[in-house]
Amino acid sequence: MKSDYRKYKHYGLEFLVVFLGVLISFQLQNYSQSKAIKSKNELFLKSLVSEIDANIAYCEEHLSQLKNMLVINETIEQEFRFDKPFLMKLHNENPFGHSYLEDGSYRYWTAPSDYENLYLWMITWWNTFAQNEIYFNSLVSNGLLLEIKDADLRNRIEGIYSTKKRRVIVNEQLLKANSDKIFEWAEAKRDASVISRSRDYVFTELKDLQLKNLIEDRSYRIELRVMSLEHYIQSLYSVREDLAQIKL
Repeated sequence: MKSDYRKYKHYGLEFLVVFLGVLISFQLQNYSQSKAIKSKNELFLKSLVSEIDANIAYCEEHLSQLKNMLVINETIEQEFRFDKPFLMKLHNENPFGHSYLEDGSYRYWTAPSDYENLYLWMITWWNTFAQNEIYFNSLVSNGLLLEIKDADLRNRIEGIYSTKKRRVIVNEQLLKANSDKIFEWAEAKRDASVISRSRDYVFTELKDLQLKNLIEDRSYRIELRVMSLEHYIQSLYSVREDLAQIKL
């Protein structure tokens, strides 16, 4: 009888040891999985914030360029002058024309060689808006944006990259349409000449009421671009601040 008792006790202890081992194993596995999920979510949040920070920097530089464009265009509008020395001086003081260097930084066109084709870009520049949205689009396609439990914040983030960005793009397109009209005006004047005329000559000697109206409209379009981008930047800052406060 005692032998049976010891035998059952032994089996019971073995069962208990195995049970506890399995239970601990499950707990460790669950802990490991929870830790991995938390780490993944923290990485996704950090990457999203990093992309927003980069877009804020890009938008602020873009806004600075638009404001310089507005200063130049309003001065041209007021004085209705298009001579090259006048335009070069304006742009050197308020640069917006630029290209990108290999490291991603800007090089503003203020060297004498940059102004060789001045009339092909300075009066018709609309400044393309092209922020980085690669990571955000990846989050949307993979459903990871849903990891942000605050529905209002999630909707605001989606709104920035859709509705609010659309307003910025619409105003960019309206400015481009105006820029195209100015370019078409200049080419029509050149084509109508009986001898070959430079764009320099066209803008300085053949300027007319149509061009004046287009320049006035250009100032208005740039103003709208400045306003919409300022609102967009405010939205980015607001969401950036809220993202820094959340816990996934």
